Amino acid sequence: MMMPNHFAAAVALGAIAASRAVAAASPSPIPLPTPAPFVRASGVYSIVGFRSFGVNASGALDTPTGADLADRADIGTILLNVTVRDAKFSGAATIGGYAFPTVGSALNPTFQKAANASLYGALPLVDLAYAPNANLTVAVGKFSSLLGPEDPFTYQNINIERGLGWELEPTIVRGARLTYTNAAWSAAVEEDDGFYSGHLGTLSWTIAYAPSAATSLAFAAVTPPSGSGPNATTSIANKSEYDFMYARKIGKWNLQPSLLFVRSPAAASLNYIAEGRATVAGLLGSYEFSPRFSLGFRYEDARDASSPNAPGANADLLGFGPGSAAQTFTLTPAYRLGTCFVRLEIARIALSAYRAGFGFGRAGDGNAQTRIGLELGVRS
Repeated sequence: MMMPNHFAAAVALGAIAASRAVAAASPSPIPLPTPAPFVRASGVYSIVGFRSFGVNASGALDTPTGADLADRADIGTILLNVTVRDAKFSGAATIGGYAFPTVGSALNPTFQKAANASLYGALPLVDLAYAPNANLTVAVGKFSSLLGPEDPFTYQNINIERGLGWELEPTIVRGARLTYTNAAWSAAVEEDDGFYSGHLGTLSWTIAYAPSAATSLAFAAVTPPSGSGPNATTSIANKSEYDFMYARKIGKWNLQPSLLFVRSPAAASLNYIAEGRATVAGLLGSYEFSPRFSLGFRYEDARDASSPNAPGANADLLGFGPGSAAQTFTLTPAYRLGTCFVRLEIARIALSAYRAGFGFGRAGDGNAQTRIGLELGVRS
């Protein structure tokens, strides 16, 4: 949303006054110039590599058994971002390929069918927006979800891999969004297709308060229809979610605690016999040693509220069996030099009360996975 610019307003008023003076002295008035549209383009390219100790027993789409590979190397991101803007209209598009490496989940090639870039296409984000005034914006298109402190693409986040909370939330949605800002307050409401179902009818909204550049507090929610069925992006798509997010910068520290509540209502048509519930408490953050070097970190505690023997396809929201729990720990040192960046990462997930076959290792009976990652990239 465009904010008022008092200096620009003063210049514009001066130009109007000057043109009126010229018009009074000349039989041919001089028309005011029309502001030229603003166009900006940027790009990012990265390659990533991972080594997993305790692979996933299923979830890989490029192996005969579905068991993940211990070693993976691929393009992480190859994206072009374009923004066009004038006084009231703006448009934005993100074009290219991308991957969604996630803690505790099997990895797949960036251009693997039914995974990563094929889920949302070569144009994952695109929107057209109209701002009638400095406070209000109306937009239609494909957007990043309003929920969660983590964004869709690798380079946008503190860590290379996304976390368990991100895995439960919508990633990209299609719909219409209304945004309002007034000083420290902002709010957005959206009708979209939930977990990329292709059918409108999901209500998403957020309200945020940012009293200073160093502090913000936000609450976001998504409520899809109770009968929303699974699709390629999620196995359970009727999840109502409520997300509390706080961000605070203290000196060289950046801290982002969050709390996510997930509820999947019973739905006989989907074999959801009872309500499924889960919570994820997380802390994202980073410490900046210098403008070039920083250390990112993430901790999560995720818990499924179903009983271990609960029936129904929605009894397992975390993916490790009904009633399971998981804790994740991630450290990501990063170094930036001009447009280039390099990130190392070590991520560990530990399970408890998980169901045999849903854990790690070839047989799915392991309770932990450690993954080491490396990302090399350039961003303009």
